[in-house]
Amino acid sequence: MKKIQTSIVCSLALLLAAGCSGAPGKQAQPVKQTDNASGTTEISYLANSIWEKPIKKVIEEFEKENPTIKVNLQLSPSTKLTETIEIKLASKAQDLDVISVDVPLTMGYSLKGYLEPLDALIGADAKQKWISSATDAGSYQGQLMAAPMNTSSVVLFYNKDLFQKAGVSFPSDQLQYRMTWENVLEVAKKLSKDTNGDNQNDVFGFSFDQVGKAYQLISLGQSKNAKVLSDNGLTAKDYTNSPEMVTAFQFYSDLFNKEKVSPKIKREEALDYFISGKVAMFLASTQNMPRIKDAGMDFGIAPHPYFAGGKVATPTGSWHVGISKYSTKKEAAAKFVKYLTLGKGSQIWFNENGALPASLELLDQIDKDPKYKDFPNSIMKLAAGEARETAAVRPKTPGYLEWENNVNKAFEDIKNGTDPKKALDDAATLIDSQLKKYQSVVK
Repeated sequence: MKKIQTSIVCSLALLLAAGCSGAPGKQAQPVKQTDNASGTTEISYLANSIWEKPIKKVIEEFEKENPTIKVNLQLSPSTKLTETIEIKLASKAQDLDVISVDVPLTMGYSLKGYLEPLDALIGADAKQKWISSATDAGSYQGQLMAAPMNTSSVVLFYNKDLFQKAGVSFPSDQLQYRMTWENVLEVAKKLSKDTNGDNQNDVFGFSFDQVGKAYQLISLGQSKNAKVLSDNGLTAKDYTNSPEMVTAFQFYSDLFNKEKVSPKIKREEALDYFISGKVAMFLASTQNMPRIKDAGMDFGIAPHPYFAGGKVATPTGSWHVGISKYSTKKEAAAKFVKYLTLGKGSQIWFNENGALPASLELLDQIDKDPKYKDFPNSIMKLAAGEARETAAVRPKTPGYLEWENNVNKAFEDIKNGTDPKKALDDAATLIDSQLKKYQSVVK
């Protein structure tokens, strides 16, 4: 989800062996809960700077309920957050207690010994209080290593005006009438238009939000029942480039190159294309809703598509939160983690941030609250159902950044006309060569 400089990715991999002694399964060493002269324990929390307003509200309420604990919030831009965490924890810094965890990095952080297992700190039963996809993604070797702040899901937004102008019926918002990808293509052909007579479409039938990005695109392969990496997370050959993946990404290629119903744009341009009327159908996460509403467009929503004969697989995963292995204040840190992810703080975070909850209690709240029955709030009800039933996690591997960087490049190349089999074969070869360094530490 975030781009990391290649040099950073390579150098971070070298840190792996030094941190392996802290892998889960070993008994955590007793730690001293250090307090200051006033009897207050101060814990530090490194978070994404874009969360500043909502997370400060959570911290404010937490400190009211826990007057002997103060949270020192440290903010980092999303482009630097992962790098900062690596630098801090590779040096075994004790001045960082709670860290933000982009969930696909959980396995790597666990192997490096960066994270303290959470089962004993927040209760082993906590894992039953989130959706299974979030618990699974945040666990390693049977132990919860990172607790989910929220999750994510993707829905199909569509521009009603463009549908009406083309005389095309609106997609249904009912799960039993979910569109197949084959349906999407046929509808997209009818919606794509050359409005200025230059023999090139300038209104497009369909676009992904995260064009060229693994988070959203691997669901194409997963809908074809593809498994994108081996179970141990160390082999890409015959997985990342399996026949199912090649078939799925031939379809992806055709959207841009054969049928020309999708624009060859950058991920950063995708939302603007939709809200400006250049794209009729837009597959995007629910967190795009505020800007779409603010644009004043007449839009609708529909469930995520799937391939006929395949399974429904929807993108998922988001930010989790963990406790540094090197923290000397783990008990106080655990109180904050539990408050943020399961306690009153999870409700505040949902209210203030609006991200789809991973908590089953909050998802039940969405299901039962009448306000989520009516559009546009119904987007949360749709997304909540997808998160429970159809969410497909990204692969678990200690080399997630290496895998993601290579498949992202392959997806960009495919969009721009490279043969899908060649692009995926090349990616698998590179990934396997880069994952070899982890073989000695993965059991």
